[in-house]
Amino acid sequence: MAGPEFPIFEMTLAQRRRRKWNWSVCTVQGAVVMQGRESSRAAAKYRAERALFMLLLTAPYRSRLSA
Repeated sequence: MAGPEFPIFEMTLAQRRRRKWNWSVCTVQGAVVMQGRESSRAAAKYRAERALFMLLLTAPYRSRLSA
């Protein structure tokens, strides 16, 4: 009997220009789920982690696990 298949996500940070940081949350296949741009690395890391948390919090399989 196979277990449930859960999606796997990756978080990336990339510096663009001098003071801009791009962040993204992607699937392991490379599809971008959420992305944004911040002025500091710390802010970009925070936003990416927050986006990943919100994505996992609203996942459709979550309601099945709590029952």
